[in-house]
Amino acid sequence: MCIPHGAGGSKSNGFIKEDKPKKHIQKVSKEQFEKGDPDFVDERTTAYEPKSKKSFFSALLD
Repeated sequence: MCIPHGAGGSKSNGFIKEDKPKKHIQKVSKEQFEKGDPDFVDERTTAYEPKSKKSFFSALLD
């Protein structure tokens, strides 16, 4: 007679898994999504400037 693999049960090692809090991001209102956050503070130090694309030969000669 065959015994299934899980039928013997397992020996407890005393480990108890903790319940972690759910990672949930609160949904913003439609008005705040469209008009932006009034309390937003821009902390960037410099303005964004995209890098100019150079051709291979102009980059080689520089």
